[in-house]
Amino acid sequence: MKKVLKECRWLLLALFTICIYSCKDESNTGEGVFDPSKPVVISDFTPKDGGAYQKLLISGENFGTDVSNVKVTIGGREAVVINVKNNYIYCFVPSGAFSGEIEVTVGEGENTVTTVASTAFEYQKKMVVGTLCGYRNNRDDQGWRDGPFDGPDNVRCCGFSNTGRLAFDPLNKDHLYICYDGHKAIQLIDLEKRMLSTPLNINTVPTNRIRSIDFNKAGKYATEAQYMIVSIDYDGQGNTSPSVYIIKRNSDGTFDDRSDIQLLAAYKQCNGATIHPINGELYFNSYEYGQVFRLNLDDYFETIESGQNWNANVTQNSAFKQLFTIADPSWEFQIFIHPTGKYAYFGVINNHYFMRSDYNEVTKEFVTPYTVAGGYKVSGYKDDVGTSARMNNPCQGVFVRNKEYAGQEDEYDFYFVDRLNFCVRKMTPDGIVSTYAGRGTTTAIADNNQWGTDDGDLREVARFRDVCGIVYDEDKNIFYIHDEVGHTIRTISMEEEETTESNE
Repeated sequence: MKKVLKECRWLLLALFTICIYSCKDESNTGEGVFDPSKPVVISDFTPKDGGAYQKLLISGENFGTDVSNVKVTIGGREAVVINVKNNYIYCFVPSGAFSGEIEVTVGEGENTVTTVASTAFEYQKKMVVGTLCGYRNNRDDQGWRDGPFDGPDNVRCCGFSNTGRLAFDPLNKDHLYICYDGHKAIQLIDLEKRMLSTPLNINTVPTNRIRSIDFNKAGKYATEAQYMIVSIDYDGQGNTSPSVYIIKRNSDGTFDDRSDIQLLAAYKQCNGATIHPINGELYFNSYEYGQVFRLNLDDYFETIESGQNWNANVTQNSAFKQLFTIADPSWEFQIFIHPTGKYAYFGVINNHYFMRSDYNEVTKEFVTPYTVAGGYKVSGYKDDVGTSARMNNPCQGVFVRNKEYAGQEDEYDFYFVDRLNFCVRKMTPDGIVSTYAGRGTTTAIADNNQWGTDDGDLREVARFRDVCGIVYDEDKNIFYIHDEVGHTIRTISMEEEETTESNE
């Protein structure tokens, strides 16, 4: 809201300035006709700095009054000209105007006059939305294909057509895995080689509803990320239905169909399994009654090390503990644990809100959660605080360190994809929910849709459609986002000259 008010104030200031210019005497504005025999002059511009889509007022002489007769480039990129009077030009700074050189050209053909401002606009890079890989053709029949990120439609990779969830390999941040609720495979997005592959077809799993991926922590019996933890949503065998699998990394460091896969937990209808980032415990759930279960992974490893068979049946093995139920039956939710391990958010997807569960350091267990954001069983779209905020199918989320919070008790914001609101939202430690990216303010005007495929400025231009997966690379300051209906992997990153050029 503050941003909107700020933009409105800027616009009012610009309009006020226009009025002042318009009211000046005729000797200043002339008849408003461009004279090609005279020079075009840029005397000043304001503001002096800003990012893409910043409103810019250029003052000078001999601009004429015909918008179609005036061209403005900033940093070599053409700006959108909104209004022209003989002594000012009102325009928007284009994306990627890195050098900031302002050039104004007035006239046509032999009567063209060009001038360059004596000083440059100080262009400030900003976070923008881009498309990493995948595509959707006009017929939406591109199917699924492994392959390179780039190339023609019959060569480059495609798919990403089911609700997905993303996970980085902790041992290799260039390896980004994605699983799907509806596609029986775990795919590898190789960011270094710019290739999509399907190393894990996991044919032994009895369902195509793969709900989450995580990795073990280093401990007494296993090294860091030696195992991949995969949850599935299945109830074909009642209370003994497979829920969580553990997959051992190959000796060469890879995961593929050669990897040893074992059943870790069996109950029913698991929506997700998460590893505690500090103590390494496994937490997983059931859609049945909203149950949350805990397992100390050392119990599993000790059993295997001793040569005994592991009993994966949750109802028969005392190593499993049901901690609590979050609400009523049929609650679809996933668990996102804070990097410090001190608390977790439970994202209730089908009932549109978040709960928080604090971690008991004595018992080493999460306790019964309470609602922190969103409306209980109430969908909608509203940026607000806590339970006054509204969301619609909130899916995967990720904690991101905020440098401005340094020294505070909680230094992390929580970013999550709001699937049916077609955007990425942010929640502060105080429960303030805001829209971070998507629902493009200017692009939505063209078709009156908040959803789309547009890349660019986070709020002015970018649009998503049914976003369901998100991860963040802190070292590179890049978000990766799964756009289900767009069949793409999108990015949010700092704009760069080479990236901007390649996306034109």
